[in-house]
Amino acid sequence: MSSLAAAVKARWALQRKDTLTGTPARRDENYEEIIMTRRDSSFAENNNSHNTAQQQRQRNDGASSYTTNNTGSSSILRQSTDSRNINNPSSKTKATSGVKLRRIYGAARRVFVNLPLPKYELDKNDNPKRQFVTNKVRTSKYTLWSFLPKNLFEQFRRAANMYFLGMAILQLIPYFGVDSPVLTVLPICAVVAITAIKDGFEDYQRHKVDARYNGSISHTLIGYQNPNYPLHVPLSFWQRLRRGKKQVIPVTSSPSQQQQQQQSSSTSLPSSQQPPLPISSTPGISIPDDKRGVFGRLLSMDVRVGDFILLRNGESCPADAVLLSSSDASGVCFVETKDLDGETNLKPRQGIPDLHHIQSGAECLDNVHFYIEAGSPTPDLYTFEGTLVLLDKDSNGDGSWLERKKVPIGIDNLVLRGHVVRNTHWAIAIVLYTGTESKIIQNSSETPSKRSRIEKQMNEEVIIAFVVLFILCLVCAILAGFMKAEDDKDAGTSLYSRETNSPAFWGFTNFWSSMITFQNIIPISLYVSIEFVKTFQAYFIWSDLDMYDEASDTACVPKSWNLSDDLGQVEYLFSDKTGTLTRNIMEFRECTIGGKRYGNNGFSPESEGARGARIRKERNEPTATVEEDQHIGLLTASTHDNIATVEKESMDVTAEAAATGAAADEEAFKQRRAAIFDDYKRALYSLFTPRYSSLDSDRLPFGDPRIFWDLQPKASPTQNSTASEMTAAAPTTQQDQIHDFLMLLSLCHTVVVDKIDKEGKVIMENENEEDEEDIDQPLVTEENNPLYPSLNSSKRKGGFRKKLKKNLRRNKKDKLLRRKSSTRGEEFESIINVERPDIVDTSVETQLVYKAESPDEAALVSAARDLGFSFLSRQGKRLTVDLLGTEYEFQLLNTLDFNSTRKRMSVIVQRPHPWNDIVLYCKGADNVILERLDESQSKDNTFLQQTQNDIDSFSNDGLRTLMLAWKTLTVEEYEQWNKEYEIASTAVENRAEKIDALQEKIEQNLLLLGATGIEDKLQEGVPQCIEDLRRAGVKVWVLTGDKLETAINIGYASNLLDSNMNLWTLRGNENVEKDMEAIMTQISGGLSKGDTTENALIIEGGALTCLFETDDLKNRLLELSLLCKSVLCCRVSPLQKALVVEMVKEGEGAVTLAVGDGANDVSMIQAANIGVGIAGQEGVQASMASDYAIAQFRFLHKLLLVQGHWNYHRISEMILNFFYKNVLWVFPSLWYQIYSRFSGNIFYDYSFLQLYNVIFTVAPVVILGCTDETITAPYLRKYPQVYEVGTDHRLYTRLRYWLYFGDAVWQSLVLFYAYYFAYDGVDPNPDGRPNSMLQFSSAVALTAVVVANLMPGFNTYYWTWFQFFFVIAELLIAFLWVLIYGLFKDVNIYGMGHMLYGGWSFWLILLLSTIVSFLPRYVVVFVKQWWYADVMHTVRHVEKFDKQQRKKNKKNNSISKNEHSTSSKNSIKKWFQTFR
Repeated sequence: MSSLAAAVKARWALQRKDTLTGTPARRDENYEEIIMTRRDSSFAENNNSHNTAQQQRQRNDGASSYTTNNTGSSSILRQSTDSRNINNPSSKTKATSGVKLRRIYGAARRVFVNLPLPKYELDKNDNPKRQFVTNKVRTSKYTLWSFLPKNLFEQFRRAANMYFLGMAILQLIPYFGVDSPVLTVLPICAVVAITAIKDGFEDYQRHKVDARYNGSISHTLIGYQNPNYPLHVPLSFWQRLRRGKKQVIPVTSSPSQQQQQQQSSSTSLPSSQQPPLPISSTPGISIPDDKRGVFGRLLSMDVRVGDFILLRNGESCPADAVLLSSSDASGVCFVETKDLDGETNLKPRQGIPDLHHIQSGAECLDNVHFYIEAGSPTPDLYTFEGTLVLLDKDSNGDGSWLERKKVPIGIDNLVLRGHVVRNTHWAIAIVLYTGTESKIIQNSSETPSKRSRIEKQMNEEVIIAFVVLFILCLVCAILAGFMKAEDDKDAGTSLYSRETNSPAFWGFTNFWSSMITFQNIIPISLYVSIEFVKTFQAYFIWSDLDMYDEASDTACVPKSWNLSDDLGQVEYLFSDKTGTLTRNIMEFRECTIGGKRYGNNGFSPESEGARGARIRKERNEPTATVEEDQHIGLLTASTHDNIATVEKESMDVTAEAAATGAAADEEAFKQRRAAIFDDYKRALYSLFTPRYSSLDSDRLPFGDPRIFWDLQPKASPTQNSTASEMTAAAPTTQQDQIHDFLMLLSLCHTVVVDKIDKEGKVIMENENEEDEEDIDQPLVTEENNPLYPSLNSSKRKGGFRKKLKKNLRRNKKDKLLRRKSSTRGEEFESIINVERPDIVDTSVETQLVYKAESPDEAALVSAARDLGFSFLSRQGKRLTVDLLGTEYEFQLLNTLDFNSTRKRMSVIVQRPHPWNDIVLYCKGADNVILERLDESQSKDNTFLQQTQNDIDSFSNDGLRTLMLAWKTLTVEEYEQWNKEYEIASTAVENRAEKIDALQEKIEQNLLLLGATGIEDKLQEGVPQCIEDLRRAGVKVWVLTGDKLETAINIGYASNLLDSNMNLWTLRGNENVEKDMEAIMTQISGGLSKGDTTENALIIEGGALTCLFETDDLKNRLLELSLLCKSVLCCRVSPLQKALVVEMVKEGEGAVTLAVGDGANDVSMIQAANIGVGIAGQEGVQASMASDYAIAQFRFLHKLLLVQGHWNYHRISEMILNFFYKNVLWVFPSLWYQIYSRFSGNIFYDYSFLQLYNVIFTVAPVVILGCTDETITAPYLRKYPQVYEVGTDHRLYTRLRYWLYFGDAVWQSLVLFYAYYFAYDGVDPNPDGRPNSMLQFSSAVALTAVVVANLMPGFNTYYWTWFQFFFVIAELLIAFLWVLIYGLFKDVNIYGMGHMLYGGWSFWLILLLSTIVSFLPRYVVVFVKQWWYADVMHTVRHVEKFDKQQRKKNKKNNSISKNEHSTSSKNSIKKWFQTFR
């Protein structure tokens, strides 16, 4: 969502009026600017009916910067305007001068490399007008100078902090008689200071992350003069201040370089167009000849747009850059993208074909002249369009430039910031986007701000407290005014009162005095305490070993700490299926080839989907359906009357028999599997000798020997198949079908292959040639690049850069030292060549490991390998495959990539002898392939129908299906299509649409080969977790893109659906509204008749599309969904997932939780109240955007049912206790006002008033919020029904708030009047001193502190030593404060400790008043928990009973052992006496 908002904002910024709109075209000696309009002839060929509007939008935004030729190019040759004039010498005299460039608008850019900038793009000082952002990234909020003002501004934006600041200012006014300024500002200062420390610590962590990224080491070209930046840059303010004057420092070249530059200037460019030199602020920099063309070190923060950068294996790219060349002859560079999209699979990036010859930095300086035109920066990680225009110097010697070629560049040519180079020795790239304009930074927006349900409700309670405060102050002000008016009527008032103000003014001032008196009704430390408590709760969740996944070394990571209480109130859980409920580790289980099914021979165990289908078939009642044309299915459940009751003894016998039967079935399966595997090996060895195929039965998911028997050749391994394959017709024999099927699996992919040894380490190919390769590698020096002084300036004594580098290198010192001392081969070895014994297959002679972009693709290629069709290597466009023991080299001509729109992938390959033809292999979704089959094959209903039946069987077993097809192409047909495809690839306008159209054109008239079935197994503990969540009252919805049948069977296997449910299906068709109403009628009718059978709803994505069109239909769908216990949505898009979550969250007002593992789940995760991401095979993008990150779905059991319940209870009790203790403290002051004629005088000593919330009573409440447990974890997991107190929101309600409020008022009455009647007319002091109001108020204050600290203890269910310690500590602090603070003569409570503690009356009243104040609460709680216990307290009783029983049994066992020991001793003694 945030990325979309950023893109919209960027587009809006680009569409604003450009300042150059009204400027005429400009030119200089080398360039001529042209302004393209809608009527320009260069666009005439592209203005068709469907893209005119899009072209106009592209001209308005950054897309207008792309170059076009006569079909769309804006970069036009000086001599000609179309391709025909290139070879026409006579056209030179008619052409205008200068390379023509289209005007750049908005944030689009043109980056020049070894070329002069147009003169009109330079300012009066010959510096570029265009300024690019630096590569320095800052995610921190504060700096050293801005922290204090900015943090204070942020804090005082809170209404509560502003309130207490206003109260502190009010108390400093002398009129109100507050004597202690220190105590006045202490509470607000303490709160602000604690929050500032927390914010500062968090921001310091961000600064450390920024320093790590900005200070990483990169390599740029020494001697390269970047023309996109000015030569003369003014020094910074601090540099000018240090040096005393403003100055600029140029770079000085070596004498040979200066001579070379003078020679080039006389033969190439005018002096005004000489390329500017790089930036430098270091005097006297001289670049030696031996360093020119060498790549030197610099900090990544100093990388600039237009710089040449060298990327070595294992290094991360510091900015978005266009790949020029690599160590691979074809210019391919493999990158790891997990820092961007979380995927760990390697992805290829293509260099520029015309620049593959670049093998050194010197060639970058001397032989490369081009510019790149690209649009404005966007956050889209998967699309990019631009053009690289190569230029050559004109041979006529006038120094002008000619365009040689334009090359389209896309996302496959872009290495993004955060990409890590893998399996490639080195790569050279040119920087295009830096810093905040790079894609990873634009996608680094924070997760949308979320607030918990209790936090929102608590704000309402704070408002109520404000209202109560206002009423109390207003009542006191009015009554004080009336009292003053009555006093003024008495003439004798002037004898004892000096107050001469009017009653109205007296009431007005009394209002503010009462505000000071009653200020503590608003808990000043509540917000800080909640943040402190939630921090501890987050730590407890993170450190919970039950949610730690040892395999991936991943703990549960809370990212949004303020949502911990919502974990205990989840009503709806929305889950993805693939990778979330399942493991996303694919296994090739079955296939159908030529209408024959393989893999269903019982070798593999029953799949999860098959088990779900079996459970579904075992239902007792027959299926009842409504009209077939309505597409509604109802599976009735067994009635409760047919459920037989079984005695406990017979149940035990049945369970024992079931266990015995299961063991027997398991043993029979193992024997059958072993027999099938023996047959499998015999068939394999009869066909070929395996070198790469696995023969480990535990690792082999597919083991059907029939496929090898059908592959047996009649004549030779290739002759029979070759004859048919060289024709356009389909293969005629089953052997040919299997041969082409497996060949497709081994060729139609983008996987990267690694060979590993017996220790799991990658075997580096061509190790003996590594030294020879090193000679051709670009030269690299470990010295700093002298043109970038950042590293050098860090050596200055006391400099900030020195400190930054010191912190930066602390964690990377050892790694950098190893890199310096190691060779390239050793460095590569240390980065990726780690031991992985878990993947070693000892049954394989040479083990191949495939790294694919998806687990499905790796499973298919691995299956082909195990069946004798092994993909060995990819060297540019050459694919080497071992076919049944013989190696063949195929030429890859084109790859038509898979995407969510195409839902298919194709490759066009040229097959070697004996085929010698061109074929297209295609794999994709069944509905997509079926639409593209040849008409002749579509008429073959037998083959096609059998394949569709097999696919349906795969889906019923829960397998993921792909259909495979192919076709042969003639040379003429391919060359004509490829010519059109290359033209479309170079088009700038509507490039994607043209490419899609040509891909669609070639992928027609396909010949069907068969289909595959791949299993994605359920994760461990998923069925039990879902079952317990449903028992806890959580409604579980699964949102998946799989087929309906697959989703249903997985639903049964995962306990989302059970055999007692009514299953309703809502499909996408024209009658979807009628279908929905019919289902509503039947469900409502059943409920009205008292039918308690649960309902489950299955919805297809097409139905959601229709029902989301209007709000009325959406509301009806919500009503229907709420009647169902489980809902399963299949064939849904990522956007539909988010819309479903929004529908329930906003329509029902419920707490929702969404869990997913892939990038397609991010929108759903961010739409829910709580987003949970699973760091799985699809990457970590979902976990990065989530509020909580876990490794397995089953961890939700502990996260919700245990940690969630605890946190909900803790936060609820803590907030209620906070409000309680403040009301208890304030209301004695109100009772005092009655007897002080509403004078507004402060009842307590001012020290009590300020320290009550901050010191005296804060710890027990916080400990309650951190550590209390209603029920221990084992019983919460055993009885998930306890979670219903959260889904029903029983613990924090408005009723409980008023009950705590009323209880506090009652206790304040008891405390106040207990001492009032004791001290009224009686001298309680043993030394004869008369009592005072301060003695009375201090006694009430101490007793209130005692009661306020005991109340959290009373409400605590699980006492720990923390609670004991802090309750006792708070009481000691309060009592010692009165004693010690009262020793000072200048304080109001001087000697108060001796007066209070010296007599027995204070202690007796303290004890009695405490007991009486707690008595009503004790009675009510006792009656409720024992006589009217809810589910939570019932389980508490069960736990207590079990604990007592365990103690009793332990005691009985101990007694039995003692009796047995005594009996044994007596027997031995008797035997000994008899023996004697």
